[in-house]
Formats: sequence, C-alpha cells, structure tokens
Amino acid sequence: MTIAHDANKIARFLLTDSAGNLNTLISDGTDTATVTDDGWLDVKTHTPDFCFAADYAGAQAAAVILTPTAGKKIEIISVYASSKVSTTDVTLAFGTSGNIFFKLYTAITASATGNVICAEGAVNETIKLTCGAGCFVSIGYNEN
Repeated sequence: MTIAHDANKIARFLLTDSAGNLNTLISDGTDTATVTDDGWLDVKTHTPDFCFAADYAGAQAAAVILTPTAGKKIEIISVYASSKVSTTDVTLAFGTSGNIFFKLYTAITASATGNVICAEGAVNETIKLTCGAGCFVSIGYNEN
C-alpha cells in the first residue's frame, strides 16, 4: 500500500519483514531502498555481479570472449578497453545478434570507459571482441 509520495513522486511503502519488524521501502520505480528499525538504508546500486578482464597480445576478429551460464542473458553494466594500436578499432558486440554495445575508435583515443551501458543480450548470447594487436578489455556484467 502506498503511504505517501514526496515532491519528486517517489513512493514510500510500509513493509513488515519475517521477524514482524515494520520497515519503510522507498522506490523510484527502478530501484528500491529499505530503511529498517536499526536505521540502516539498503540501496541497490548499479554495480555488476561479475567481472571479466583479459589482455590480448594478438589481434582478435569477432572472437568469443564471454559466454553466459546456460539459459542466462548477459547484461552489460560497464566496460573499459584500451589498445596499443591506432589502426584497428576495439569493438564489443553480442555474438548472435551482432549488436555493438561498445566501440573504441583507436585513431581518436587509446582507451575509454563506458559506465552504465545497460545493454542486454539474448538468452545464451555470447560477447565477441574485435581489436588489433595489444588490447585490454574489462567488462562488468550481470546474468539474468
């Protein structure tokens, strides 16, 4: 049951937990925070559950670098990529659809970070990397 809204239309709800304690939930429709009797605030942050990192000495041509657990989707949270060469761009894409979720134009810059990318592949869809010799990739992701 909605108890109140603040000026920003953020809903507040009352919740009784399994121990019978009354807690307040605050939600903006995407994330939920909980204020407990102890005064703790539990907020879901947009941080990844899993991290992948690898350094590639040789060039990669649509190489599969990350495979989700069977029956799961990969949800990209953040990416970092760097390259030693300026002749081949670094591209990260979903394997089946080919949808690119990160691209580093190496002629412009040697490294870049993409925070809160919020791209999600299909069930069992891999991640593929294309890059020139000497690239490093780090991916923060969840599996859904």
